[in-house]
Amino acid sequence: METNSKYCYCLNQNSDYEFIKWIVELLGPVLLGVKPSEIVSFPGKDKTSLQRREAVKLMMDMSPRVSFREIDFSNRCNKILFYHVESLNHTLKEFRNLRFLKTLGYPEDYNLQIYLDHMIYKMQGGEIPHEIGVFLGYPLKDVLGFMGHPSLKLTKTNGWKVYGDPRLSDEKHRRILCAKEKVKKMLEINPPEKIIQTA
Repeated sequence: METNSKYCYCLNQNSDYEFIKWIVELLGPVLLGVKPSEIVSFPGKDKTSLQRREAVKLMMDMSPRVSFREIDFSNRCNKILFYHVESLNHTLKEFRNLRFLKTLGYPEDYNLQIYLDHMIYKMQGGEIPHEIGVFLGYPLKDVLGFMGHPSLKLTKTNGWKVYGDPRLSDEKHRRILCAKEKVKKMLEINPPEKIIQTA
């Protein structure tokens, strides 16, 4: 995961409004259901960082489609997993994804909240499990390739590490970029709160 302050507005001297706009643009693909989830780090423990984290949570409570789960990541920083309920449910229930997750110890009986609990429990130990890629909507072949599957060779990096035939990954990446661009244009004429409520 990126930890460079360029990618974390919590660490930069931006106005609260610009920070909220950045969060909404970042979460655009999730708000539109193109990406099932996104994880955002909030590394600061200072007053401004804590206030911004609380402002994001309050704002996202307005979304009829997106929920979130806070993760205390081994006392280093807080992370929030934002997820589009319908999209994540569909992604995890996809046959190959579900079979893969079960091989990693996820329960035989699928339930979205229980699967989220299982993944978050792993993260609270201080490491991000490889299968988070499935939760984030990356193609399973890329998750397996990242885990070292011998038949899947690194093809390129395009938003994430792509393994094997890049066509599926390229299409997914294109849809994510289009969703971000769509939300960016919406932000030019709408306040962030309206986009969260109506996207």
